[in-house]
Amino acid sequence: MPQDPANPSRQPRGIDPHIGRMMALLVWIVAGLTFAALTRGAALAPEALVIFGLACFTPAALITLALMLAAAMRSLSADIHAQTSAIEAMRDAIDRLAAAAAPSQPQDAPAADAPPAASAGLLFLSQRHRVSQDAANGAQSSLHLAPQLAAAEALPPAQDLIRALHFPQDEHDTAGFETTRRALANPRLAPLIEAAQDVLSQLSQDGIYMDDLQPDRARPEIWRAFAEGTRGAAISALGGVHDRACLALTLARMRADPQFRVAAHQFLREFDRVFAQFAQNADDSQITALAQTRSARAFMLLGRVTGIFST
Repeated sequence: MPQDPANPSRQPRGIDPHIGRMMALLVWIVAGLTFAALTRGAALAPEALVIFGLACFTPAALITLALMLAAAMRSLSADIHAQTSAIEAMRDAIDRLAAAAAPSQPQDAPAADAPPAASAGLLFLSQRHRVSQDAANGAQSSLHLAPQLAAAEALPPAQDLIRALHFPQDEHDTAGFETTRRALANPRLAPLIEAAQDVLSQLSQDGIYMDDLQPDRARPEIWRAFAEGTRGAAISALGGVHDRACLALTLARMRADPQFRVAAHQFLREFDRVFAQFAQNADDSQITALAQTRSARAFMLLGRVTGIFST
């Protein structure tokens, strides 16, 4: 991995594994030569040989262990830095995609009522939409979602919808970017994609990333029940996010940030609206695949925080 001289904190720590092996070999050669020099030409008792052996080879063993640990630290540090660089590159690529797609949105799409997020390093560009007046006044403390009638516009094929809701994997995911562009051009799906971008962008400001969550998987029939309008304890399995830190940070932001509260409830409504239509024709494997997308994980996280899976 290339190093960044301008940022010493990004330098991999430890010893290069190849150098570590060469140093360990040199230490054992020196230990062997030292033992040979000490015992050459002398008739030593077995006890003396053991003592000389321990004196020569014990330090060599300890030094070798330290070198192995340093080499392992170097490899781990390099992996961490590589993953960090990939995440940063993905953020920049998705920002460029969202900025390029914004001018070509449908004329009948909801108008934005808030400016994009100030930081250019966010995972997703912030794009907020108009919401009902009661939501704008902060009356979202108890959200009760209800299935809505499907609009005339058709959703894209299940595979494309699932990929769009997961967003591109990294800056090299050309197919993912193309799928997202098509999703943003679909009047039925575009509001959900933009709402998901908004929510994921704001969550990233608190260091909350959907790839880090490992929620419990709910059975497809529970997702179907949710799509059909079931609420409360019957669908509590959908709130399978148990990361206490993420839940606490999200709840704190919901309470302290009215803009995030509005964006979160907008996203929950859009997800409910699209999923209710999607589930009508989707098979169990497709529902399971959608439930593993980043957007679905955000839905489970926000649904758990707002209590829609328990009330």
